[in-house]
Amino acid sequence: MKHKHQRNKIQSNKTQSTHKQHNQNYSLSSSGHRRHNSRSAVSTQVRRQKRLRCVLTVILLILLAVLGAVIFYKQKVQKQERAQITATKQAKEKKAEEEKAKAAEQKAKAQEAAKKKAEEAKNSRLNKDVQTAENTATEQDHKTNGLSICMYHYVYDKNNPPKEQLNNNFIEVHDLEAELKYLTENNYYFPTWEEVRKYVKGELLLPKKSVVLTFDDGAYSFLNLGVPLFNKYKVPVTSFLIGNLEGKKKVKKYASEYMTFQSHSYNMHRGGGNIGHGGIFPVMNHNDAVADLQKSIHIGGNSDAFAYPYGDYNDSCIQAVKDAGFKCAVTTEYGRAKVGDDPLVLPRIRMLRGQSLDSFKKLVE
Repeated sequence: MKHKHQRNKIQSNKTQSTHKQHNQNYSLSSSGHRRHNSRSAVSTQVRRQKRLRCVLTVILLILLAVLGAVIFYKQKVQKQERAQITATKQAKEKKAEEEKAKAAEQKAKAQEAAKKKAEEAKNSRLNKDVQTAENTATEQDHKTNGLSICMYHYVYDKNNPPKEQLNNNFIEVHDLEAELKYLTENNYYFPTWEEVRKYVKGELLLPKKSVVLTFDDGAYSFLNLGVPLFNKYKVPVTSFLIGNLEGKKKVKKYASEYMTFQSHSYNMHRGGGNIGHGGIFPVMNHNDAVADLQKSIHIGGNSDAFAYPYGDYNDSCIQAVKDAGFKCAVTTEYGRAKVGDDPLVLPRIRMLRGQSLDSFKKLVE
């Protein structure tokens, strides 16, 4: 019995051991399954995250590509717009320049036509005066003591005298007006410089009452006070202008059909010479002198006549004046221009401050 009880106990222990081992194996198996499932879940999540990142990356790349395309297109459009604006602006500027050039050309043609018409009118009037005189008198009536070329400088108003010291080169504005009035009321003729040239060369007769009025330097006092009087009495005068003293400004501001700007040099009114008043013209290099004269012609727009600075001149000066293209030139030497005189060395009669009207009459008769 004892042995049987021991065998049963041993058998029971084996059975319990088997069940325990089985439970342990089951527990290990379940734990393995749980670890496997956990790794699978993690792996799936990782793959999902990778796919998500790939998708996001692709979307980002697409967005960047679209943004780049939009920026490129916008820049292209802006560039085209700028190019169009520039082209439009250039077209407008070109059109404006063409219109300006056309207007300038038309103005130049109109001025040339007006100048030609005025010249023809003067020639017609001169021929008429000469013809009338020839029909009523002999040639002896045309023979005078010569042509008076009057030399003035500055004009002032005694009611508003200038700050600088008055000298004989000044004439009071009321005296000037009285002289202009006398000339117009007595039907004086005012020849052009071409007519003066022909007169001294013996190619043209001038009416007995002929006179030329010249004003040297082109000072503002003369322009401000004189030009209104020339327009009022319709008396032609010549302004011998110093080019470098605001010449362009004066030509533009004081333009008048009764005043022509001629040359008094561009920049020769400075010392350096050794004759006369010591002007520099007589000792200048020939090419420099001609260049100065041509520059003055460009400013005044005329080469009909020239006034020697300070009245100083020599043979080289005369040659430079001739080479520059001037037809006549005047000095400060006293006298009347007569037939046979050199048109490039014409004398003048100085008009003095304070001279009476009777004195003026004698100088121009």
